[in-house]
Amino acid sequence: MSIITGLYLLRAALLLPLLAWILLQSGAAMAQSVYRCGSTYSHAPCPQGKPVAVADPRHPAQVQQARAQTARDQDLADRLHRENAEREAARRKVLKQESLQARKNALAQQRALLRQERARKAARKHDTRKVLTGSPAS
Repeated sequence: MSIITGLYLLRAALLLPLLAWILLQSGAAMAQSVYRCGSTYSHAPCPQGKPVAVADPRHPAQVQQARAQTARDQDLADRLHRENAEREAARRKVLKQESLQARKNALAQQRALLRQERARKAARKHDTRKVLTGSPAS
């Protein structure tokens, strides 16, 4: 065994108890009491505060199953959100096209009415000239 490998093993042997102690302390921190103080919650006791049980009574397998179900539900929600956004985008595109077509139709109709009005005015003007010049209207 080389010196470097021996140092790594020694370092690991020294760090292992430290890591175990840190994990125990974090577990103890999770097991701390929580108090309800009116409408707020606190880790520190307060006057007339009541302890609240916050431990998860479920078996680890149940917790894992619940997390997996939550992940599936989130995936489904994300997929439905994307599909809905795509449908909305397609609908907006169709509405925009319909709106543009309706404007084009309205402008075409307005132009046709203006042409008809000009033709009527021209016809009246032509008839008026015939009457003024004395030529019979045909």
